[in-house]
Amino acid sequence: MREMNTFFQDISVRRRVIINVGIFSVLIIVTGLFGLIAIVETNHRFHKNILEGQMMIKAVDDARHAQVHFKKQVQEWKNILLRGNDQKQYEHHFQAFEKEELRVDEYLQSLEKKADALKFVVPQISEARKIHKHLGQKYREALNAYNRSDLKSAVAVDKIVQGIDRDPTDRIDEIVDVIKRQADKRLSETEVLAQTKLEAYQGLSFFLVFLVLAGIGFGIFSAYSIINDLPSEEGKNDESENV
Repeated sequence: MREMNTFFQDISVRRRVIINVGIFSVLIIVTGLFGLIAIVETNHRFHKNILEGQMMIKAVDDARHAQVHFKKQVQEWKNILLRGNDQKQYEHHFQAFEKEELRVDEYLQSLEKKADALKFVVPQISEARKIHKHLGQKYREALNAYNRSDLKSAVAVDKIVQGIDRDPTDRIDEIVDVIKRQADKRLSETEVLAQTKLEAYQGLSFFLVFLVLAGIGFGIFSAYSIINDLPSEEGKNDESENV
């Protein structure tokens, strides 16, 4: 039966044990390193995707907030003309107008920074900020013709800036759509990349499982060979002692 063994017959028991230990050590190291790399890379990607997802959500929120506060700004402008004949009402609504104007610019500025960080291409943001700033100047210039003691002057002032809010409204609405489209596209790309990575890891995992099973098979075969050869080794030792 020993003749049916492979070349391991010609290798001493000590060397066979060393070979087994070496093979299993290599398998353990390779499997451990793969698992460690996979865990670290997965955690890094997961953390990055979470931060990026949160930033995209905040970017969409900034765009929508700018949209909402611009509408409030326009409404406060109308309130100035409708109720501005009263000094207190005029001051109240003008302060509210400036507050909403500032918030619109703050949200657009914040959105611009987030878009740059996300590497979104949204040139409409800087254009919208310029148009919005120009709008505020035009509104203030028109107020120079406003006479609080004359109710008809509100109509005349309103005609001066009639339709001036349409362009920034369209720009901000467009920004919201662009940010949402690019965010959806980025999420789709991230999902595809994650699926590709998962398939690659699955392929490597199957290969490692094959190596482990092959190593186990080799270990069983080697152990069987060693056990079969142990009596002969002991016999050789006895013969050497007798001599």
